[in-house]
Amino acid sequence: MSERRALVTGASSGIGAATARLLAAEGYRVALLARRRDRLDALSIELEGSGHLVLPCDLTDAASIASSFVTLDEAFGGLDLLVNNAGMGYRARVEELDPALLDQVFAANVRGLLLACQAALPLLRKGSHPVVVNLSSVVGRRGVPGQAAYCASKAAVTSIGESLRIEWAGEGIAVCTLSPALTATGFFGSQPNPSALPDPDLSDAAQPVEVARHVLALDLHPAPELTLRRKWHWLGILSSLAPRLADRLLVQRVGGEWTVPKR
Repeated sequence: MSERRALVTGASSGIGAATARLLAAEGYRVALLARRRDRLDALSIELEGSGHLVLPCDLTDAASIASSFVTLDEAFGGLDLLVNNAGMGYRARVEELDPALLDQVFAANVRGLLLACQAALPLLRKGSHPVVVNLSSVVGRRGVPGQAAYCASKAAVTSIGESLRIEWAGEGIAVCTLSPALTATGFFGSQPNPSALPDPDLSDAAQPVEVARHVLALDLHPAPELTLRRKWHWLGILSSLAPRLADRLLVQRVGGEWTVPKR
């Protein structure tokens, strides 16, 4: 396979940075997109190979997205892999939701992803065997208490993948939805959490590079959806078939203050 051109959003840390490192090590030319240029510059220096691109961009700003993709097209002349990884969390009960933060979550996780897909389409049309990997979450198929806003945004990402798989099939673009479970990053420490709801136990969490390996595998062998914890996959199915049982199992797993619904 000739050198592939990839764009990774949310590339400054966590899964995004791990994915950029792995792709570069595999010979990809990588464009790094995130808000903080200093972190992108530092990561770019680390990457193997040459010709990588730093794209400081705020995915909640449509003009910033459009400008970044113009720069990307000028530098790369097309795109073979789009990794939509950027997003933010929000750990809060519904009664605590701040409308401004709620808008930020959906602007970053949903609107920004859609606009990135829209802007990437002309570049993907010029790519070789183009692939899109959208990072959703296991909570995109089964919501959890205390994270209704975040879960809803990831459910939207999963739904977008379902739509785009068919919408872009005639373009020859493969669209994949990758749903990690708990991953050992700074994600929980950086998200709004107004009443300090307890963070999950990360002792058994995946490492970012494990998720990155699945991104690479999907580029080589695209699949419609991939959930990285099978028990969450089955819990999502059970939530449709037997929601009361699924609720009971979930409450047993997450513990804390939550109780099983009586009706």
